[in-house]
Amino acid sequence: MSSYNRNPKGKNQHKYDEVFELRLEAALRGYHCELKTSNHEISELLKADYGIDKSASTVKRRRKDLGLTGGAATMKKMAKSDVVQSVLGKIDKDPAKRMGDSVILPRKIVWEIMQEHDKDSFALREPTAKKVFRVAKYPIGIHQRWSCNGHDKMYKIGYPIWAIVDDAAGKILKAWEFQGMPIQTTTDCGSETTLLYGIVNTLRDTYHSDIDSIEVPPHVYLRSVHNISVEWQWLRLRLDFGDNCVIAFNDGVAKGYYNSQDPEQYELSQWLWPRFIQAGLDEYAAFRNSVKMRKESDKPGPSAMSCNTAFSLPEKWGGRNCLLPVDVDVIAQMKRDMSGDALIAFSTPEFAARAQIVYDSLHIQKLTEENIWHVFLAMLPVVFPQRVQSA
Repeated sequence: MSSYNRNPKGKNQHKYDEVFELRLEAALRGYHCELKTSNHEISELLKADYGIDKSASTVKRRRKDLGLTGGAATMKKMAKSDVVQSVLGKIDKDPAKRMGDSVILPRKIVWEIMQEHDKDSFALREPTAKKVFRVAKYPIGIHQRWSCNGHDKMYKIGYPIWAIVDDAAGKILKAWEFQGMPIQTTTDCGSETTLLYGIVNTLRDTYHSDIDSIEVPPHVYLRSVHNISVEWQWLRLRLDFGDNCVIAFNDGVAKGYYNSQDPEQYELSQWLWPRFIQAGLDEYAAFRNSVKMRKESDKPGPSAMSCNTAFSLPEKWGGRNCLLPVDVDVIAQMKRDMSGDALIAFSTPEFAARAQIVYDSLHIQKLTEENIWHVFLAMLPVVFPQRVQSA
């Protein structure tokens, strides 16, 4: 046997790809924020979502290197005082007492800490809704049906919300990402839905006339209590985000930070608050999409998995991808004909550009309920310098 070592330093021929490693790290951190701790499931999701082929053992090793641990492992390396402070710190930032955090802790531990330090919050979470008769759904796949609806609970501070949820997976969607349409959309009978009815019928007739519109209508109107895939999101949104948002907005009014009768204050508020609310909605959607459903052995469709998993891996519950392709250039032109981004914007493009420059100059890392009115007051004299001159 030769004593010559052809590779004395033990280096293999794989080159370090910094872009790939950063992409992998971002994906693993994203799954961690979604409270995913199964290495096998993460391995499958990496393949489905990013085209990254990593074994469960490799995923386990990389998660360990990044310090991404589950609840039991977190408890072993965190001092009891740090665990308590992590929970209490989140409670202090949550006036409505309903949010969670990105640190994965056992549910029992969080419950015990809240029972000891904030027992009254449990009374705020008691469900009081009446039972509504339901029948089982038998989904055939994702994009079979999009459940759509508007949320009016934040109209009280002037900001309407609209959401689309995949009926099979229960995932909150960013519809523009898919470059297609579902087989069917559903809404309640609100007056704002008539335009959507016309659009989806036109698209189906134009691009998929082979689907029988009598047997499978492009759009169906339902009572709100039956359009449940999107309707059930509203309670959780109000409890997790909406109530706190309204409290923060009204607090600024009560303290004299904001006067809606002042045109300049109103214009700046219409730019700043939608920015804050959209960021909060994105965080809410990311969290709700990552929550694991309870296991229901007799339920048709997905169970015992998160909405993200059910959507990315429909074959795990016997589903398929039902997305119908459309010409996105035609959709873009339709949007332009309907006023484009101005249709859903709260500010004019000219004012938005001016406000963005001022906002960037403040180097704000993140808008929060605690700092948004301070940012508002800092921006106001810079966006409207004539206020300082007149004063």
